[in-house]
Amino acid sequence: MPVSEEARAHSGEHVLFQSLSRVFRGMESVKVVLGPGKKQLFVRYSGEIDWDGVLEAEKLANRVIREDRRIRVVVGDREEVRRRYGRRLRGRWDLIKDKQIRIVEVENFDYVACKGEHVQRTGEIGFIVVKGFRKTRRGEYEIQFEVGERAWEYALESKRLAMRLVEILGTTPEIAEETARNLREEAQRLRRGMREASKRALENLKYEEVRGVRVYSGVFEGLDRRELVKRAADLRKEGNTVVVLGDLSGFLVMGRSDDLGFNVIPLLEKGCRFLGGRCGGREKLAFGGGFKSKDLREAVDLIKRELTKIL
Repeated sequence: MPVSEEARAHSGEHVLFQSLSRVFRGMESVKVVLGPGKKQLFVRYSGEIDWDGVLEAEKLANRVIREDRRIRVVVGDREEVRRRYGRRLRGRWDLIKDKQIRIVEVENFDYVACKGEHVQRTGEIGFIVVKGFRKTRRGEYEIQFEVGERAWEYALESKRLAMRLVEILGTTPEIAEETARNLREEAQRLRRGMREASKRALENLKYEEVRGVRVYSGVFEGLDRRELVKRAADLRKEGNTVVVLGDLSGFLVMGRSDDLGFNVIPLLEKGCRFLGGRCGGREKLAFGGGFKSKDLREAVDLIKRELTKIL
């Protein structure tokens, strides 16, 4: 009889959780979600889960799978089962109310009350891999995993991606992690430098006069959006003034002084649409943006051209 995906997933989750709990001591299972294209294990753990520990757990889980251990189902009276398994049975006895309890045993490895469908031997799981994990709330994590052929495919695709990244970085697998960390630190230093330069440029922004109106404009990099909005709000107080500012993240802000009688939103909207996005705000001060951040300078120029038509 063919082994179902559900049976592989249920049995794989038992092996995986037991492996994780042996690496991350004190981990507790909260719930399991198994469905088409979705295999999630929710756990409670007071420490920090990391990829080094996950790899150690994956190695243990796949060793248990290769050993083709027997998986059997035992049904018995609640008290009888409690005497038989004692502290080996994971889970909370105070939550088990049924008189007859169904226990799933992974030979000499894991014992838990479970009503799901399972394979008969761990070898039938095939392979297991953790796809990712994230903290959902304080002390709780969601762990995504895959089993069988899909797990192999995911592992091979991840290996291809890793080797592509090694190639892009111009390094070797042995020092790829260190190379990536060094590049990240260098990028952070450069961003900090550009941010400071942008802040100075923003503070000393000059205007050009367009048909008797002062127009401040500029494109910056690495600035907090609140800084740009605040600067635009301050400059427009000068009177007879229009401000068009952008950050290379794809953000735009436009403002005009109270004495100018037009709505900035239609003008800013054209720039935002050029970036593939939208804008919102008020007729005197609005902001928005889009995902085509490389076109930001052209978007600012477009807004200024449209502005010239109405001044």
